[in-house]
Amino acid sequence: MVRISYVLLSLAFIIVNVITLSNLVPWIDEVMFLDTSYNAAFHGSWETTAWYRIVGQHPFSVYPPLYQILVTVWMWLFGSSLVIVRSLNLLLTFVLGGVCLRLMKRHELQLTPWTTVLFTVLLWGTSEMAWTYRNGRPDMLCALMFVFTIQAIDNYLSAKSLASRIVILITSALLLCSGVQAAVYLSALWFFYFILMKGRRMEAIRLFILLNTGIFLGLLSVSLFMLAHGRFIAFASSIIQYSATLSGIALVVLPWADEMLCFNLAPYTQKLQELTTESSLGERIVSITEYRSFLILTITALVAYIICWSHSLRQLRNDKGFLALLCALYVPVIMNLAGRFTNYYRWMAFLPLMVAIIYLAARHRLCRAIFSVIAVLLTLFGIWSMMPDKRWNYENLQSFVQWQHFKSSDTVVCPFSTFYEMKPVCDTCYFAGIFPTEYIGHVDYIIESPDGDIFDQRITDYIDKLKADTTIMLTVINHCNYPSLTLYHVQMKHE
Repeated sequence: MVRISYVLLSLAFIIVNVITLSNLVPWIDEVMFLDTSYNAAFHGSWETTAWYRIVGQHPFSVYPPLYQILVTVWMWLFGSSLVIVRSLNLLLTFVLGGVCLRLMKRHELQLTPWTTVLFTVLLWGTSEMAWTYRNGRPDMLCALMFVFTIQAIDNYLSAKSLASRIVILITSALLLCSGVQAAVYLSALWFFYFILMKGRRMEAIRLFILLNTGIFLGLLSVSLFMLAHGRFIAFASSIIQYSATLSGIALVVLPWADEMLCFNLAPYTQKLQELTTESSLGERIVSITEYRSFLILTITALVAYIICWSHSLRQLRNDKGFLALLCALYVPVIMNLAGRFTNYYRWMAFLPLMVAIIYLAARHRLCRAIFSVIAVLLTLFGIWSMMPDKRWNYENLQSFVQWQHFKSSDTVVCPFSTFYEMKPVCDTCYFAGIFPTEYIGHVDYIIESPDGDIFDQRITDYIDKLKADTTIMLTVINHCNYPSLTLYHVQMKHE
């Protein structure tokens, strides 16, 4: 009944998601990742026109490529429509939930259909998790590889066989290949385990060696991949620039190294300065309070644990559910110390929080009832977040693209929102919201999004630049409302 409950309820959520996936506007990160995959699947080239320049080199995706390789295969097998591509993350989330349930069951947690339903609703229903698994980022792959690694660790701690060691090496290597941040997260949790397991620290050290060997193998694989494409330095720079902590250190050290080595390091510091924010560590940690579902569930769980163990608080130190709750609180702090804990990393805190809640719900009927009510309310908000925005109608966008007379040989500058419709139509699409305009040559058409975000404004700036060029003529040939789009035809005046 536990499996049936999970499968049936997950299927219901998947159906709701498939129906509403087009309500989420394609955005910068999604297009940055998927553009390379599309080009690999349909043009046979690991290239992109939806990335930024790093250390002065031509734009290239420097993210660990496992997710993009997986999406490439997915596109090649099933197609590249918005619903099909985003459905990959729905599949990854479904598998993730199944592995989590299996892990909890192995740790002597008596799962019932009721607690399984609660877990499933929490996994699929909150608006923050829904946003994460509904768009084309690699975060759900990171979560799945992390849980696979935890399962491998669990097997190793039980058996300590050669096979279990090999599996840890493989899963931790693949974890790094799915995202450097996921490997940092795993290391942070190992430190949490090391602090708590006072009597098993030698065992923890041996585990640390295994995990870091696997992470090193993954890093070596990604480095060789980047080296083969001539992007190793860019890859190494990207790791630094996306950590506020490492970026701060680099901005102090690099000018000193510039003077000592008499070597121009300006290209290496330019992107760091662009990405550096003025927010303090405390402000970044406090930002977790914006995660409404996490805040409500964490406070409720903390109060419930204190009340349920009010006569034996010392025993909480050995309770797996309470330790999972402490882990959920620990993650935002340690990840911000490491330099980054943005909204699409929140699964890192939400997974241990769900474990803590299920441990409570499995043992206390009142807690089960309270969390069930909260989960239903959060799910209502979650489903509401899937509803269409009045300013966005994907069918309008589809019709707008279909009405035009684009040829496959046309070169078009596009906003991110048009990605899924424009890529199959024109072989060359420049997403100038992130792609440097100095690398854009001849252009036949430009699609402007006047009411778009800050990245769409860059296309408007590019249009203004072309209007100032006396040799170029821009002609408005079509408009679209909801979303607001304007199509320009670009011609040389001597034509």
